[in-house]
Amino acid sequence: MFRRGRTPKGIPVGKDGYVPRRDIVRRFQEIGDFRDSESDDSVILPGKLTPEQIAEWWENPSVCDIEGIDTKESDIYSVPLSIRGKKRKALKRIAVLSDRKESDRIKKILADSFTAEELEEMAEGRSLMVTVQPHLRDCTGFYLRRQDGVPVPEIVLEEGTTADGIVHEAVHHLRAREGRSAFPTRNGVLDQGYRRLPKSERDTIVGREEKETVAETVARTRIDPVESGYYDRIPGQSSRAAYLHDQEVISGSKALKGRAAVKAAERNYGRTSISRAILSANRKGKR
Repeated sequence: MFRRGRTPKGIPVGKDGYVPRRDIVRRFQEIGDFRDSESDDSVILPGKLTPEQIAEWWENPSVCDIEGIDTKESDIYSVPLSIRGKKRKALKRIAVLSDRKESDRIKKILADSFTAEELEEMAEGRSLMVTVQPHLRDCTGFYLRRQDGVPVPEIVLEEGTTADGIVHEAVHHLRAREGRSAFPTRNGVLDQGYRRLPKSERDTIVGREEKETVAETVARTRIDPVESGYYDRIPGQSSRAAYLHDQEVISGSKALKGRAAVKAAERNYGRTSISRAILSANRKGKR
């Protein structure tokens, strides 16, 4: 019987004896050449592979392709035909692990909410993975910033998450890439010293990061049917009323992008309801 773990070469293996698809994609994002997904190699391995079968590709993904991973028709790197130019090129580097319909929906939301330059920044280097799961226990999504044990930044979303939730997690990534994150970050990588900080300091960092991210998300999106769960943490105000207040205060319910979105969130933050939310590092909201 197989147990999930790693082979002597460090290749992850699932309970079924095969390398999990998510780990294969992560490896390609980490060391692969994104140009490989623009054409098919003469040698294409099947999508289900044991550590022994994938070993050569694991060391150098350019030696061949894996069906559905770095092949031309891979759903993971597909981009809706309506998205053109620089945005299309950037989104081709962002891996979305879901079916084609959900992937197209997510990438369309990203294209609508960020400028081409912002998407290019988000897709720089090891880029970004977006993993979609049928159900998450107590949230609709979360962001795993690059750090020890997380070689590639990753957004995990519950299937069907609305634009507000998708953009919220993407804003976390953009803030990390641009050096605007409240977390101590260097070149997009979480500083190892963060885990050693006193809980009170970590609470302050988490609270600031989440609240500022909520504000910027509001600036980038129109009124959403599902507001961030962090709006539940505002004393004396219903979550929906607080959210609608912030939509009006931050952007007049307009969807902004780029510096306009960032400046609107920063300039009006002190007047927002979300700035009064009470958060902590060990109590996550629905975003």
